[in-house]
Amino acid sequence: MGASSSLLDENKSNYIKGQVDEKFNEFATIYRKQYSLAYMSQIRDELEQRKEQHTQLLKQRASPEPGKVLYEEIVRYFDDSRKWKDRYIVIRANYVLECYENYKRFLKGSPPQYRLMPTGGTILTTEEKYMEMINQCCPCTNNVQEDFAPPVADMPGQFPVYLRLPYRLDSYFCFRDENSQAEFISILSDCVRHQNKDFLKKTTCEVKAFLKAIQLYRQEKGQYESWDMLIGSDVRGLANLFMEDLMPYLDNELQPCLKSKRADRRRVWFATVEATYFLLQEHLFERMKTLKQECQNVVKQQDTLMRSDMDQITSSKVFLEGKLRAMVTEPATKYCTEQVQPYLPAVLEEVMGPISLGFTEARDLSEGMMEQLCEDFQDVEQKEELRQALFKMSKANLQSCYEKVNGLADHVQELQQTFNYCIKGLVDSTQIDLKQLMENTEYTFELLVRKALEDPSVSLSMAMQKASNRVLKQFDYDSSTVRKKILQEALINITLPSIKKHLAPSFKEELPKYEQYIFADYTNFISVENVYEDIIKEILEKDVSLVVKEAASKKKFNLFSESKKNFSVSSLSSTPPGSAPSSPGHLNTSPRQRTPMPPSPLLSNGLTANQFVTVHSSESQALPIMEKIDEGENKAHLEDSSDDVFISETKPELTTNGMKASVSPTPIIKVTEAIESPGSSDSPKGGDANFSDFTNKPTVLISPICMKTSGSDEKPAETENNCKEIIKTEDSSKDPSRIKALIHDEIPVCLSIKDAKDSDIYKEFTVEKIMDLSEKASETQSSPNQEDKTRPPDCVKEIRDLVVEVIEIEDVVQPSKDNGEKVEVQIFEEQDAVV
Repeated sequence: MGASSSLLDENKSNYIKGQVDEKFNEFATIYRKQYSLAYMSQIRDELEQRKEQHTQLLKQRASPEPGKVLYEEIVRYFDDSRKWKDRYIVIRANYVLECYENYKRFLKGSPPQYRLMPTGGTILTTEEKYMEMINQCCPCTNNVQEDFAPPVADMPGQFPVYLRLPYRLDSYFCFRDENSQAEFISILSDCVRHQNKDFLKKTTCEVKAFLKAIQLYRQEKGQYESWDMLIGSDVRGLANLFMEDLMPYLDNELQPCLKSKRADRRRVWFATVEATYFLLQEHLFERMKTLKQECQNVVKQQDTLMRSDMDQITSSKVFLEGKLRAMVTEPATKYCTEQVQPYLPAVLEEVMGPISLGFTEARDLSEGMMEQLCEDFQDVEQKEELRQALFKMSKANLQSCYEKVNGLADHVQELQQTFNYCIKGLVDSTQIDLKQLMENTEYTFELLVRKALEDPSVSLSMAMQKASNRVLKQFDYDSSTVRKKILQEALINITLPSIKKHLAPSFKEELPKYEQYIFADYTNFISVENVYEDIIKEILEKDVSLVVKEAASKKKFNLFSESKKNFSVSSLSSTPPGSAPSSPGHLNTSPRQRTPMPPSPLLSNGLTANQFVTVHSSESQALPIMEKIDEGENKAHLEDSSDDVFISETKPELTTNGMKASVSPTPIIKVTEAIESPGSSDSPKGGDANFSDFTNKPTVLISPICMKTSGSDEKPAETENNCKEIIKTEDSSKDPSRIKALIHDEIPVCLSIKDAKDSDIYKEFTVEKIMDLSEKASETQSSPNQEDKTRPPDCVKEIRDLVVEVIEIEDVVQPSKDNGEKVEVQIFEEQDAVV
């Protein structure tokens, strides 16, 4: 700092501070308003008890302590004396690089020689690319390599690493082997990404106010496009913002110095820029600290008013929104329709292609590592070796996955020209999400394996294989969820600036007039600019959602469709310890205590559960469930998850005469299976033949909905009462042939657990029998030459194919004897699998 500080005399320093103060005052005015709005939003969420929903299935490890060491190694470092020296490099979980003189100094707890925050850094491994970047940053265009890049002749290894830092002097490292270089690049890349984005991802009032204030400040200067230097903390982000305005001044002031000896030109330039950057950060740190304290004191005074007048504030905002919407909706919708919608599918392809490649690479890497562990560890006695292998799995190198995501830079040339969007921020945030997903995968697999190791009777190889299959299913769901979120945010961030820029000339002068619609007491809690932008964003989000849903419906990039039904995923009920109660995989034991969970793509073929089962035989009304059958990816997921339980509380709709012929709930076939043996002591009747026959055979339950036959035009569907007369319990229990005739001749099938009068009906209608009867009935209504053709959606054989095994009894069935006495039926549940 000594040499560089001398380049900024007192006059230059005072001028720079004066320029910064002037710009900071403009920023502070916006920040104060946005801070109050952010605090107001926080109070509203608190009063409405809004909680962020966790929609991922994989378990997440607790965040490591900031002081945890992630990397430590002796590394060859090129210091200020322009000599290579051994330095002990330590990187902790705060992603700051610490450089110690040696290992002993580190053990003694001495402070590091220096701490490097690689915010905004670019990592390069060849001198040519590094010098090319240097030439673009310095006004001196002469290629003077000896001034910067370490001399190749003195390099102590063949694998260098160049770290290019914005507005700061660069750093150089060298390694003797490729593996050491790759490991260092991997951890250094993580440091750059997290230093860029971690602060900005926080949900505090300070961060929300800062981000919105930066956006509005730049928009006032006519800068609507994305900005790739919005990185690091609020102080560093502001310093980057103001440095852009100061660069012409520095260029002009340093021209005389740049005419000196060629060897000193670039050194003088970059040293002066670094000194200015540090001066800005030091000055802005104090100003931001004072501003934050001021805002905190103000909102404390306003807290009572916010809480007591929340309804009035909300009503005032809604009224203002209505006025603005009437003005903005038509021109905004027109521009979106003409200038944004046509580009959205192409933007989706350009963005999601490389991102999906990265996530696919990560899945393959995870699957390969888990398969290798399954092959290497077959014996429970290898517990310690297995734990070490799991630890190594958590340290997997994701560079190949990151490189796939880096392909975004090659796919967005036209995107940058059309919407002027910087892709760097999207790449960083995507790679962070990808790494987090990989860590969740490893941690969930580790929990499942540990659970298996606790039971000595469990086959380790079988348990590990089952754990691997489950983790991969959860990975697929979480990957789809994360990528859809990335895609939606990216499409909005790419296209929204162009809409605001287009509408600005028309509405920029009009917006201040709408301040009159805000009560004077609430001006600190409502912003016309914010409401205006929220309306535009809402219009755009509708178009973006349609594009994303269309991509999901077509299985674009393996994006899962969201189902309208609520599912509970019982295949994940055996969750590892530490699961959050709200986790979709955490279910209660009793089906009656279960609450609807977020829709799972593993079940997105449309199957839901119901207390009723319906068999329709009508060409005019196809079963809705058939329309939802997916022959592709999601059907495979269902076939792999045979122990899934589908729950729905939807009830059929009744008319005055009975059941409607057309019923809204999705028709479902549900098979229940009792587990206990016939002679079980827990059975209500002990060795009773009737009860034993029922409890040991899967039973199909059919709802009392009667449709007319496909070939009958004489009369409408039977009512519920008529259906009960068609199949009487006395006859049906004794004459199965009569049932065949009824199903063949009458085909409305009207059986319901609620209409059962005699337990014999359940004794006769087992899965095998009802399916045999249904097949015969369907065969008589279809010609032989239709075997090879596509089966109609209301075909009984198609319904049979949809039957999935359910390992838990869903409903308590209470049949009765001939004398009307109720027979108690005990519910038995199969124990969850080991993993």
